[in-house]
Amino acid sequence: MDRTGIEKSLYIKNAMVETGANSLMGKIAGLFFRTIDFDSESLQTLKEYQSRGRAVYVSYQSANTPLMVLVNLLKRHGFRSPELALDFTPNILQMIANISGAVSMIYRRITGRRKFEKVSDSEYLVDCMRDNRAVVLSLLSRKQFIQRYIEIKSDTLEYLVEAQKLVDEPIYLFPQLLFWNQNPERTGSLVTSRATGDRGFFSGLFTVAKSSTPAFIRISEPLNIREEIENSPADDPKQIARSIRARLLEIYNNEKRTVLGPTLKSQQEMMERVLYNKNVLDEINSLVESERQSEKKLRKKAYRYFKEIAADFSILVIKWFNKAVQYMFTKIFDGINFNIDDLKRVREAAQRAPLILVPSHKSHMDYLIISSIFYENKIIPPHIVAGANLTFFPMGPVFRKSGAFFMRRSFRGLNLYPTIFRQYIKTLIGEGYSIEVFIEGTRTRTGKLALPKMGIISYLIEAIDEGYARDMIFVPITIGYDRILEESTYHMELKGKEKESESTSNFVKSRKFLKRKYGKVYLSFNEPFSFTEFREGLKEGEDLTVSLGNHIIRRIGDIIMATPFSVASSSMLLSSAKGFTRDILKKRINILLDYLKFSGVRMSDHLAQASNIDEIIDYVLDSYFQDGIVGEPIAGVGRGTGELIEGLYTLSENERSRINFYKNSIVHYFLPVSFVSTALLVLGGDEGLEGHRIGDVFADMMDLLSEEFVYHESLYDSAGSIAKALAFLTERGTVAHREGRYHVADEKRDELVLFAKAVQDFLESYLIVCDSVYQVKKRSSRKDLMYEVRKNGIKLFHLSEVKLTESLSMPNYENAITKLGRIMAIEAVPAGKKQVDLVVKDEQKVIEVKNRIERYLRPLQKL
Repeated sequence: MDRTGIEKSLYIKNAMVETGANSLMGKIAGLFFRTIDFDSESLQTLKEYQSRGRAVYVSYQSANTPLMVLVNLLKRHGFRSPELALDFTPNILQMIANISGAVSMIYRRITGRRKFEKVSDSEYLVDCMRDNRAVVLSLLSRKQFIQRYIEIKSDTLEYLVEAQKLVDEPIYLFPQLLFWNQNPERTGSLVTSRATGDRGFFSGLFTVAKSSTPAFIRISEPLNIREEIENSPADDPKQIARSIRARLLEIYNNEKRTVLGPTLKSQQEMMERVLYNKNVLDEINSLVESERQSEKKLRKKAYRYFKEIAADFSILVIKWFNKAVQYMFTKIFDGINFNIDDLKRVREAAQRAPLILVPSHKSHMDYLIISSIFYENKIIPPHIVAGANLTFFPMGPVFRKSGAFFMRRSFRGLNLYPTIFRQYIKTLIGEGYSIEVFIEGTRTRTGKLALPKMGIISYLIEAIDEGYARDMIFVPITIGYDRILEESTYHMELKGKEKESESTSNFVKSRKFLKRKYGKVYLSFNEPFSFTEFREGLKEGEDLTVSLGNHIIRRIGDIIMATPFSVASSSMLLSSAKGFTRDILKKRINILLDYLKFSGVRMSDHLAQASNIDEIIDYVLDSYFQDGIVGEPIAGVGRGTGELIEGLYTLSENERSRINFYKNSIVHYFLPVSFVSTALLVLGGDEGLEGHRIGDVFADMMDLLSEEFVYHESLYDSAGSIAKALAFLTERGTVAHREGRYHVADEKRDELVLFAKAVQDFLESYLIVCDSVYQVKKRSSRKDLMYEVRKNGIKLFHLSEVKLTESLSMPNYENAITKLGRIMAIEAVPAGKKQVDLVVKDEQKVIEVKNRIERYLRPLQKL
């Protein structure tokens, strides 16, 4: 009988996880730290790699308690738990048991009762890897550092490098870090949170109990040792191990930065940095000389401006505010859909430079959703550029504590304020904070993306140019909604009602929004991009600020999702008919879906996975019936009651602009086929239409609507865009190409009408403005001119010169006036310190624009 045993070193014995002593400590840790869990992204990472190779968890803590928490979590979720815990501090019971075992082994060896065969540490580790037994090692063990650096003993990572050379399967190193909380580190704090500290049982228990934010374990994307060996310029295991260690330490610092953010400065500290900055002091000195104001008075004003602007970030307030927000979301939404892989890219981007989040802006819910999603997914929420209108009590202080800093809507007539605000932005960038900027400036009332506001972009560029940071990473984001809470409010504002200022009374009234559901929310992130790389790619002569702003808007537009409400609403609106049947609606939806799929547009899950269009129709109609937007006509009164006409639906004329919001959210996708369809319908007769004439219309309509859209780069290749649209129409049999001309199939003409009418409301709005400007002629303020335009729009609608109620849109009027200003048809002239007036400069240009519009509009109105 073979009585030879294996003699493991004390180093390996102390590393054994499945021992009686550790079992007891594991049960205790499982009881007291049961609330700690992996974040969702970490779980996805573990699932993705669990069968790809051998697993080695790399911890940045060395105490026994973090080890037991990790082991318990791995078991709870069904993953391989480690057999060895290398370089961790064993608990006292395990040390006693190991010493007792060593004495027993020596006794049996001396008495000859049993022989023992020594196994080296490296051999035992190789056996573990071959047998697919998981291992965890501590990277920041002080004892292991002394052995490795001072006593010049082998590094555990060297053993793993050697093991990889002997094992066929790849060995993956999973960086693992226990965050005891999400509290950012603060300067000048007497009691530091040390969210990633190496804590024992009682210290960990106390930290978790007193912390305002939850503890969790974060697993990063693993390193493949085989790839590290292959990519190493040398074959020396020591050098490869040092390289791997450096990579792992970099991951540690990056994870801390992403989860906790940079060291949090107090508001007082930020005030010192901003108000004593040379830029601010120089501006004050300049104003002392030019405005003849005292320096004391200007400094007092600068102080007030800073207090008005600055955030007062508090993770404790964010935690409790997030709980309230999460409760609200469950009451009003059917879920927030986003791709966890998008957040992975955001997390990776945050490790390279300060993030500049640039979302679309459709609702007040936007900034709440982004901050909540970040907090829930263990990413530090951003500082948010918010309008000064949101400082009302009680929400103003809550927003300020949640990272909002406030900006006035206009800087006109203010000398010192822009300098303070600009310097605050630069200081945030310099400190490494993430910033959320709504580049459209305000919430869109029309549903489509607005043109970018360049002021805030220029401030960010100045921050880089002045050396506050080497780079910044822009993250384009879009937030879409089945229905928005502000729908009725926007509907009234489009008609000319003054926007109500946010106030305490309006906040109290907002409780009514909790009484119904608004469907789903769709959150999408485009690929983050580096500012410095973007600048390097600019062509000579391109304006950096304008190019960057337009690029951001395009990247936001690229990821806007088509949803059941956007597609169904488009199908209801893009027709001159007052009503529709289910079959008609189904046909239109299918046509629009075919084009969206042809164009590679993102689809919401409900839209992409619907087994039949009837599901989408029922989903949308049920919601619109509830609000009286869609109804069923009554055939008349017979026998004392009205009789419904079954299967026929009518769209309320007064409610069209409410759902036009959802059509406009995806209208930019239809522009190429809309312009082509307009050309074919307006200019094409029985003899067909030449390609170059389609190109002329395409270019003309792009120019007419240039203040409405930031066109995708592909539209500037008009030949390519036209060819693609015609390919789609030809493939469907809507258009045929014969003898150099494009001919419309009569039986498919309705499809062209559907696409062409996508821009009819914009053309009608512009017609109203041109007609109004030509009639007014006199010099007037912008407000007075808008009043005249609004009156004239109502008049033209009732005279049937304008057909669509959604054309009576104040934002469209504003853009049309801007367009006339761009071509110098009207001119802005000063009218006091803070105001300008508008005056007609060239009537002929106004008439020319009107004629161009009517060329396309009048035929469309008849279809």
